[in-house]
Amino acid sequence: MCRWFAYISQTEPCLLEDVLVTPKHSLVKQVSDHYLPKLLPHEHDENSENDVKARNVVMNFDGLGVVWYTSSKADFESSNTAQSSDGKQKDGLRPAMYKTIQPPINDQNFLSICANTESRVCFGHIRASSGTAIANINNHPFVFGRHTFMHNGAASNFIDIKRAAINEMSHDAYANVFGATDSEHIAALYMTYLTRGGDASSFEKVYSAQEMVEAMHRAVATIVGLQHKILGDRKKPNSLNLCATDGSKLVAYRFRNHRTSQPPSLYYSTKAGMTLNRKYPDNADGVEHAGRQIGIPEELHGSHLIVASEPSTYCDSDWELIGKNQFLLAGPNGVFEVGDAPYGLGWDAED
Repeated sequence: MCRWFAYISQTEPCLLEDVLVTPKHSLVKQVSDHYLPKLLPHEHDENSENDVKARNVVMNFDGLGVVWYTSSKADFESSNTAQSSDGKQKDGLRPAMYKTIQPPINDQNFLSICANTESRVCFGHIRASSGTAIANINNHPFVFGRHTFMHNGAASNFIDIKRAAINEMSHDAYANVFGATDSEHIAALYMTYLTRGGDASSFEKVYSAQEMVEAMHRAVATIVGLQHKILGDRKKPNSLNLCATDGSKLVAYRFRNHRTSQPPSLYYSTKAGMTLNRKYPDNADGVEHAGRQIGIPEELHGSHLIVASEPSTYCDSDWELIGKNQFLLAGPNGVFEVGDAPYGLGWDAED
């Protein structure tokens, strides 16, 4: 399965290098190395251990993508859209994107971007292909106007439901699908429901946090419903760890429609950002680092939220595991909630 990392804050930018590259267990190191605290039961259970490994321990070397939100374009188009008196997110924020199929730790373009780019919102993703071509166009995240979407897992038997899923999409949402992955088609379903079938101009609109999570509920329900309708008892369980943002709000999902097996890992933290920021004391690996500045007190760090497939800092207590079939919803005021995702009768499937 893939691995992904999301950071969002209303006031505190992160340096992409600090959150995606530098830590000992940063996203780019998760190509082959995995760290999964709180996922296994305290008592040894070989079946549970095998289940966890099946959906998490894999080589993620099929591509990388990163999106960061910036107001650069708006700064040159209007003197107002990128300014705010309280320093919080602005309407001018839009996603910039870089994708590559080169090994990220050796991609000098990627490393240079990360070393020189800060953002209050960023998504990073490393890909393990579920069968589609290894190409930049199939790398996550996927951008629809101001909205960004990424996925870890797989929609099972997707080729069997693909045409039916496309029929559920709006014309312009489907027209924005440039690759062949199940993930990008799920993103198009999400955008169809978020925009209520609107055209491409609706991709630039702002929707409420509740509208975002409802669109994700509907996208998941559509995938499961089509599998049940078309495949019946032949349907297989899905692993759908999804995340979407518009630059000021975020919704994430950890889902698997199997009675006992777990989805891929997914964690969140409201503390790790301080150790992932070189301006503040401590660091992601918990060791002395001569290059870090320690003059800014921790309490001055802005509120933030990180959602990630794996923790990237040394302190386990800073991270919480999102439960099976739960969603996380972060609003524009920095407040977030974790809740149970809707789960329909007959959704259970067997491997």
